[in-house]
Amino acid sequence: MRKPKPRRPEQKDKQRAYRAKQKAERIPSRDDVARIVLHWAITGALAPGEEKQLTGLRNMVIQKLVEQDFSEEGARRRFDEIVERYQNGWDFRAKPHLLRVKEGIPDDDAP
Repeated sequence: MRKPKPRRPEQKDKQRAYRAKQKAERIPSRDDVARIVLHWAITGALAPGEEKQLTGLRNMVIQKLVEQDFSEEGARRRFDEIVERYQNGWDFRAKPHLLRVKEGIPDDDAP
């Protein structure tokens, strides 16, 4: 595996400014959207009588992960672990820095 090229200083500055703008404008990242979709899909499939939906979702997710060269057993284990967490009342992690901004509390990460 080759080493990634180091970023040029202007690239670092541009990325830092981009992230700061996204944060200031409260624009969700791809991961934020993906977490919401995953939460919605799994909790909906955990509803009584939706076992078929959960099985279909599980099979599709595992298949897509295997296509990306993840191990099938590892994908099954991870998916089942996430479902079990949701069954036990787990929710995806909150974004406390967004609440601080909303409530006017200074952000610890501010430069």
